[in-house]
Amino acid sequence: MTLGLPLPRAPAAAPGIAPAPGTAVSVQQGYCINLRGRLDACNLCTRACHAQAITLGPDEVAIDPALCVGCGACVPACPAGALTVEGFDPAAVVVAALQGGGAQLACAGSGQAGAGKVPCHKMTDARLLAALFAAGAGEIAILGTENCAACPAGDARPALAEAEKTLAKWFGAAAPRLVLAGAAPDAAAGRGIAAGRRQFLRGRFRALAPTTGATPDLPDFEDPVYDDGAEAAPARAVPYQALLADVRAALPFRPDGATGATGRNIDAACSGCMICAELCPTGALNDASGAAGGSFVRQVGFDAALCTNCTLCLKVCPMKAISARALRGPGAATGGRSILFARSEQTCANCGSLYAPAPGGGALCPGCENDRQMDDDWLDMLSG
Repeated sequence: MTLGLPLPRAPAAAPGIAPAPGTAVSVQQGYCINLRGRLDACNLCTRACHAQAITLGPDEVAIDPALCVGCGACVPACPAGALTVEGFDPAAVVVAALQGGGAQLACAGSGQAGAGKVPCHKMTDARLLAALFAAGAGEIAILGTENCAACPAGDARPALAEAEKTLAKWFGAAAPRLVLAGAAPDAAAGRGIAAGRRQFLRGRFRALAPTTGATPDLPDFEDPVYDDGAEAAPARAVPYQALLADVRAALPFRPDGATGATGRNIDAACSGCMICAELCPTGALNDASGAAGGSFVRQVGFDAALCTNCTLCLKVCPMKAISARALRGPGAATGGRSILFARSEQTCANCGSLYAPAPGGGALCPGCENDRQMDDDWLDMLSG
């Protein structure tokens, strides 16, 4: 079925249709890339919110409860996973969607039983659908869309259309077929869902599900602190991205085609300040520094499968040493973590601080070298 509907404004509530309960959207301020980087870099959540309930400020992400309809469209849109819906876990949805022998997804307001439940189909992201495809679902039933036009949470069909376009970019003609309410199923579609394979994937998805309990302690290093008291929270994988990462190797991406994965390069201009690894919200970049060969080596590790391309690293790098590149074709982002930067520390001859000099670099740290250069420029100006 071809989807291609315009995005409407949220209609007034219709008789007999109410927003699904338990869909309160909350913000984990410490993951927002604007707050982590102290910059104005991202507005994807406000662009996804048709109710205009989200306001981005210099110190917080605010959601107006009087405007928010709880659709959760902002959740998959956020590349840092800063927005969440109470009780929602994409991995658990995939497991539930496969229980009936097929693949069925229903919005929470549909009243449908025996299917994976999303608060609204605006949260039926291409990564979630790809996980079902990896389990053998060549056809995915999307239940509850017959109410979309009058739903106070807004029409989810445009979001489904975008997800379908993404699947086509990734898998071409092999992409799974989305069957909306009222459409006839295709008996020949898909590869079938093998019970043994489904059990295997279920186990993998359960391992991805977040554990309950107390929020982990914040790290001891000096995190950016904002006026509202929010700190840069410890990095963790975005649930949607972790779901896709776990099944990437089983997916038939088009040869040399898009895969939804991006890589990173760090060039020789890197000073080894490690700010990219410290501020990466998803854990794609990490500080892999350690002792080696009698010296301490600063290292930046990278796992492309966890990268959501939030671009925070590109924006906060003071040396502009980081670049991004699309990873294409089968096998993309399946190689695990690699080292992008490695350089031994040495002591600055002037201030005594530790730094990571570039190959052939001098005996001064970047700060002292910059001061020396400024002094030389000043003397040149005076003598000229």
